[in-house]
Amino acid sequence: MRMCVFVVSLFVLPLELLAGEVPANGQALMQTSSKLRGSKAMVGGPQAVTPPSPSFRQSRELITGQRYSDDDESCSAEGITPGVCALASLGRWTPPASTSVFSSGSADCDKKESAERLERALMAEIDSALAGNHTGFDTARLQLLEQRLEPVFATLPHEDDTGTGGLGLAPARYLLHQHFLRKRAWYVRGLNPAGDGRKPPGAKEELRSRVAGHLLEVLESRAGNQGLNLKMLAIFVATLEHLIEGDQRERLKQAWFVHGLQPEGVADADTSRSVLGTFMAHHVYTSTKADSGYALTLEAGLEEVRTISRIYGGWPNIDSFIQSEVAKRKALRSSGHLTFGDVAEAADDVMLKFEEVSGAMCRDMEKDIASIEGGINGRVRLADLRKVEHADLFRESEDYLRKVGALDDSAPDGPHLLMPNYMLGPSNCDGTTSFYDLCCPNECEDHKTRLERALLGAKDHHETVTSVVQQRLGAPVPADLLKRLSSLVEANKGQVLIHGRGFADWLHAVFPRECPKPREADFKGMAGDAVPDANTDFQPSAERLFDSF
Repeated sequence: MRMCVFVVSLFVLPLELLAGEVPANGQALMQTSSKLRGSKAMVGGPQAVTPPSPSFRQSRELITGQRYSDDDESCSAEGITPGVCALASLGRWTPPASTSVFSSGSADCDKKESAERLERALMAEIDSALAGNHTGFDTARLQLLEQRLEPVFATLPHEDDTGTGGLGLAPARYLLHQHFLRKRAWYVRGLNPAGDGRKPPGAKEELRSRVAGHLLEVLESRAGNQGLNLKMLAIFVATLEHLIEGDQRERLKQAWFVHGLQPEGVADADTSRSVLGTFMAHHVYTSTKADSGYALTLEAGLEEVRTISRIYGGWPNIDSFIQSEVAKRKALRSSGHLTFGDVAEAADDVMLKFEEVSGAMCRDMEKDIASIEGGINGRVRLADLRKVEHADLFRESEDYLRKVGALDDSAPDGPHLLMPNYMLGPSNCDGTTSFYDLCCPNECEDHKTRLERALLGAKDHHETVTSVVQQRLGAPVPADLLKRLSSLVEANKGQVLIHGRGFADWLHAVFPRECPKPREADFKGMAGDAVPDANTDFQPSAERLFDSF
């Protein structure tokens, strides 16, 4: 086994390290202004806080390579699974290279050690799930997930011609992406067929952001040539949900700790509201998270709360939810004080409320677009959009809009914006974590969900699709679209590939306000036009999301 040896002179350590002290100014949360739905334009941005020098104990751990042992013991004692423990360790702040006590070579070794530890932890999570003894979920949960995944599973191309085998990597990734998109409007990193919409800002965030993709690769290797069956896909969903929920709990712990609270301690109502406010502000605000997924000091956390309250129109609703959830739980405690468990339950409910707020703000933006000439058909002149009352929300550059497929340059009167392609673009995502972005709900998925259920076991695909679409439209399907549907069915031997490029184009013609126009670039994978797969890690727009027009 290769070992990393560090030789460090104590004379190069800052005086604070030798004294075992950490400066009070805390760690930097490097932030860039982002486009939040309902936000006002920021002039400048919040000032970055200077990172602390590492403590003497931190320095010793970096030098000796013993950093993880205490984490593992603590996690085991608290009943935290290996994957959550490893992700939490990556999420905590460590000194940047310019101020740390180890060289670039040791930093590379640290990155390798982190990656190997995370890989071992994720394999342990999968192994326990496959063995049926995972502590985060039970058999009943897996059975429920299998039922929910079955309709889309049945409509995707399988590894064999009979349709009884499992799914290959691209169809499986697409199915899992659809599940989280439909359930929570999450664009999970590593699962988006179009590629991720945001590049990770640092090495540790890169490791954390690759969790879903790595889990899927581990499962695929276990499945072999048979492909991923329903049980394995359900295990993936349950495991990833467990990891995300566990990491969310660890992020909340950090907000609890920076308020000076102990694990078994209690907090009064004001402090509980402050803990939740700090936790939510860091979730909502798009920070580069250069060194950490969630580590922050109280000073930096409160600055984020002040910033988000100025720029985000949805914050008053979130703050109101926080006050309501704290008051509800305070009333159940004779002392009026809340435990960490109480605050954690409140955080779960506030996160769900935030998703409602985010979705409502998306619908408000859609109403603004629909009010413009052509908006009823999901297609408006870009010049007209720039003139609406809330034009500051539609400030992306033309280059960005073209990259996400939201701009049609074919009209003689100037470029036109395609409403569904724009609304589903990465610039309209609010909350962000290492694992997913919370984006606008995809209303086209409601149509596809109905179609999947109807096609499950259907003999006549043309008749089934026509019937469902007619019900959704509330009117007969136009004759030219019925003719196009017949061509699609004939070309696929009586079947409708409802996740393929041809049918996506047909859906866009039927529901131009809800269903995006498919891009050729999104069907470059092994499955061809049958399943979306851009065969790339990142979207072309991932470099610069928020270029001003």
